[in-house]
Parts: sequence; C-alpha cells; structure tokens
Amino acid sequence: MNLPAWRSPALSSLRLAAIDLDGTLLGTDHQIGDANRAAVGKLMQAGLEVVLASGRHHHAMSNFARELPGVRWLISAQGGEVSDVDRTQVLEQRFLARAQVSAAIAALNRQGMSALFYAEDGILTDSPLNDALEFYQTLSGNVLHRVSTPALLEQPIFKVVAASSETGIDQFIAGEEIAGLDLQRVRSHRRFYEFMPHGVTKASGLKTLTAHLGLNAAQVIAFGDGDNDVPMFQWAGHSVAMPHGWPDAKTAARLVAPEGDPDTAFARAVDCLLG
Repeated sequence: MNLPAWRSPALSSLRLAAIDLDGTLLGTDHQIGDANRAAVGKLMQAGLEVVLASGRHHHAMSNFARELPGVRWLISAQGGEVSDVDRTQVLEQRFLARAQVSAAIAALNRQGMSALFYAEDGILTDSPLNDALEFYQTLSGNVLHRVSTPALLEQPIFKVVAASSETGIDQFIAGEEIAGLDLQRVRSHRRFYEFMPHGVTKASGLKTLTAHLGLNAAQVIAFGDGDNDVPMFQWAGHSVAMPHGWPDAKTAARLVAPEGDPDTAFARAVDCLLG
C-alpha cells in the first residue's frame, strides 16, 4: 500500500527514528543522496532522535553518521553493538560463543563457502580473497583482514557471514549443513547469509537504546527494506518499508513508502509522514 498522510497525534507521539542504511538511507551508489539527507534533517527538526541501524560494522557506519550532524547513536552488526558514534559510550555488545564460531566455520568449510567475521575492531576472514569477498569489500567499503583460523577464534565475534554467488547462497540455505547450527540466521543480501547469537537483532539493539534514552517502542518509527529489518518492524510502534524492499519486509511493516525512484524512497516516506 502507499503511505497515507499521518495524523498529528501519531506524529506528536514519535521520539525516535531508526533508519537502515543499505537500500534505505543509502542510494544505489551506496551514498546518502541529497533528498535523503534533507529528509533526515526534517525528522530532526520535527523533534525525533535519528538512529542508524544496520548490519554493517561500526567502522562502516560512523562515517555516514558524521555526514548527518545530530546523529548520536548507532546500532551496528545487526544489533550486536549499541554505541554512540565515536564509540566512547558502548551500551551493549553481544558476541557469539567460541564454540558457535567454530561450528559455523566447520559447516561453511564443508560446503566450500567463503566467510567473513565481524570482530570488535574490524572484519576478518580466514579465506583467500575471491569474487564473493571482493564484492563484499566493494559493497561495504571495508577492507577484510586475513588471519589464520586459530587466530580468528581468539577474537570476540559479533556475527559470521557466508559469502558466495546468489546461486551459491540459495543452495547453501537449501542444504542440510545449516540445520544443525544453534544460531540465529538471516539472509541480508542476495549474496550473503548471516549467523548471529539468538536474540540479537536490530530490535534488541533498539530496545537497549530506547531503555537508555527513557523511551518505549510506541515512540519509535523504523525505516528499512530487508529481511534483517523485520524484527525492528515488529517491535517498533510504527514502521515503513521501502517499495523496492524484500517481500517479507513489506509484509511486516505497518506502511510502505510510495513507488518511485529507489534512491529517494526514504525521502518520500518522510515527506508523507510529516505531511
């Protein structure tokens, strides 16, 4: 459905806007376009705290936050970390157990899948660079640091990401290797499949942050486009999916932004929200 005009009581109750990056705030060039940048400013002028919520690592989010004066908080690594932009105040970090990381590595190795690992201070891989990993580097703007598997297992890890072709991920998901892994999982991109601790989502990060700020779910509006946004759509009192988003995301959101250029879908959603 198209996003209808919002009634002033609903708008007046909102205090925080949680915004996904890839596919929502960022355009197809993986940058914040002028229209979306202006839309963030409009939300702030309306009195909302703007928070960026992404599967990306903190290091790959902070530069975008610094382009948006007034953004104070980041929910990164799919909810694995909640911190301020400068990372001087970390409200929460939730890591996989070492045995869980080891089990994920074994399952991925048996399928010949490349993997990358979100450590506290960067993104690691124990695989040689290949097309899938190079695609990830280009998409995310992160440089992967190659380490040995034993060294990797000594690191605190937020999440494990399987990287392959779209067909390779399809086959991996359909296979039996992942069935025995006691991990939460989500497809975050056609070429990536992620493993996190149970209960770690963008919604869990929002819950931690809003408690810190003295807010509640009814005062939150979430914007996103992917399956990894579904938990925060279900938790937040208000939610808007992008019209080009994944089917499950559009089903879970309360509203869907008007059709049009994907690069400005977020701006259109904000304009409808603010009337």
